[in-house]
Amino acid sequence: MLRSNLEFLNPRNHPLLQDPDSPGLTSLTRGDRMVQRLLISEIEKDSSKNFARRSLKSSDNEHGIGAILKEEPEEVRRWGHFPGIDPHLGFSEFMERFFEHGKCSMRVFMVWNSPQWAYGVRHQRGLESLLLQHPDACVVMLSEMLELEAFHEFVKEGHKVAVAVPNLDELLEGTPTHIFASVWYEWRKTVNYPLHYSELVRLAALYRYGGIYLDSDIIVLKPLKSLRNSIGTVKEVSRGSSFSGAVLAFEKQSPFLLECLKEWYSTYDDTLIQWNGAELMTRVIRNHSDSDPNREHLEIQLEPSFTFYPINSTDISRYFSEPDSTAERAQHDALFSRILNYSTTFHFWNSITSSLVPESNSLVERILNHYCLHCLDVL
Repeated sequence: MLRSNLEFLNPRNHPLLQDPDSPGLTSLTRGDRMVQRLLISEIEKDSSKNFARRSLKSSDNEHGIGAILKEEPEEVRRWGHFPGIDPHLGFSEFMERFFEHGKCSMRVFMVWNSPQWAYGVRHQRGLESLLLQHPDACVVMLSEMLELEAFHEFVKEGHKVAVAVPNLDELLEGTPTHIFASVWYEWRKTVNYPLHYSELVRLAALYRYGGIYLDSDIIVLKPLKSLRNSIGTVKEVSRGSSFSGAVLAFEKQSPFLLECLKEWYSTYDDTLIQWNGAELMTRVIRNHSDSDPNREHLEIQLEPSFTFYPINSTDISRYFSEPDSTAERAQHDALFSRILNYSTTFHFWNSITSSLVPESNSLVERILNHYCLHCLDVL
């Protein structure tokens, strides 16, 4: 199942620079490569210092095989944090208490498996846009890397945002992928682990708890309450459309998510990038469409590309620049209005644009700042 040899982390596959639901890094300029080298050096430096990934103390610890713990004294070890909740609860207990305590209007999951310093204002804008649309949502950031009080400013403002360190033994229990908790020590040393971990955790969290999953480079433009068992199309063709998992809305124990977890277990390849993410969901939909063209047994709603992904990954980079002519500005203005009127979310494809800074008055800058809460924070 785990076929790659141990090797240094390939920077093209690092989650800061590579999104499993996108085509990958393309057409880097000389400036892009300079930024990339700087990021790589910071990643390597931090990985050996303050931002080391949380790890197990021993394979037979009292929390069970595959649990992921921060190396701290036993008396202060915590799986999650939110004011008013016992800090010594186990992972599953913390999750249940958080949802009960928060009286959530909606459950939202996000995953962050890069160093904490890499979570910047651009990613924060996505969280802000969600909270602006759904101020009573309970948001769980599933992460091995973030400090548990990373979002204390939002909590102080009355929002329900918690960081939780997934216990894989508990999160994957009862699913075909539970074996990954047992092989966690070996799995975490494979080159694409940060990406594949994120892909598996998002599927498992939605299957276990139900709710909405959002990638960190998603801006929420409209309320999400109407979404039910929804996945977005990124490329629409008469046969063979492709789909993305950057925005997912599914009920607890969804038949579609169960099929995805089965597919994950039976076809997992730790050497590939998209195979276990967007391509996995596309395979499941296509395979079941052959036997049931209406896909009724999967109970899914396929959203058109403009709903979640109004600008595709091929075109996104040029919208980081300010229009340089009257005609181009008119075109950008028309697209901006259309996106606000007809799209539910906006994806800025971080794997391709991570080294780009949106220029003032660019379409991307306007969207990032349109639904902000901390609007004075500079992108």
